Amino acid sequence: MILPLNNLQAPFYEIFFSFQGEALYTGLPQIFVRFAGCNIKCSYCDTNYSIIVSKKAKYLTTKEVIEKIEILYKKHKKNFTSTKPSIAFTGGEPLLYTDFLKELLPKLKMKGFNTYIETNGTLYRSLKQVIRFCDIVAMDFKLPSECKKSFWEEHKKFLKIIISNKIDDAFIKCVITKNTTLKEIKQTVKIVKPLTNDISLILQPSLDKNKPMIQNLHLFYTFAKKFIPNVHIMVQMHKIYKIH
Repeated sequence: MILPLNNLQAPFYEIFFSFQGEALYTGLPQIFVRFAGCNIKCSYCDTNYSIIVSKKAKYLTTKEVIEKIEILYKKHKKNFTSTKPSIAFTGGEPLLYTDFLKELLPKLKMKGFNTYIETNGTLYRSLKQVIRFCDIVAMDFKLPSECKKSFWEEHKKFLKIIISNKIDDAFIKCVITKNTTLKEIKQTVKIVKPLTNDISLILQPSLDKNKPMIQNLHLFYTFAKKFIPNVHIMVQMHKIYKIH
């Protein structure tokens, strides 16, 4: 059955205003839209509740999501200095809901919002369907040491789609823990280096009991920097300051 426009629904846990706490947009105001449900489970996930679609998830139409975004933007407009404030779609995994995004994202762009997709970088077929509506793509590289599975091929195909569609405002994040190995960093570099010299690679050290040794973090950075011009070590500021 094909649902009429505005009746298509997806599950959400929350829609809220805050400041971006990680990577290249750290400190900038955003409206966050958190989908429920994810296709993988990583040990360091900081929103474990969003991995599954529980009874607490609320199903909303695209119209309802837009209304909530507009209310939040009106309330917090003074915090936005850009003429095009960005809406961060996170989760869970937003790309599980491509039909919903295909309807929602172009409507938001028409209203003057930038679209920021935070993704685990595995659902390349889904990305291909919505990439033309994405302004910013924050792509994770999920390392086997913490996610219990290899996603190298998926990440490679995902990154190729970003590059072929000339998404200039895109970057890669790697969460670094005490279990991260140099072999994993080498494999990350092996995938990224031949494809692009422009994209930024963010090494994001865990801040909990799994935080990496500083020597290893330096080793990983030094190795990656030899091959990729834009490598950064950046922590999750929202965890430090305990903000939503």
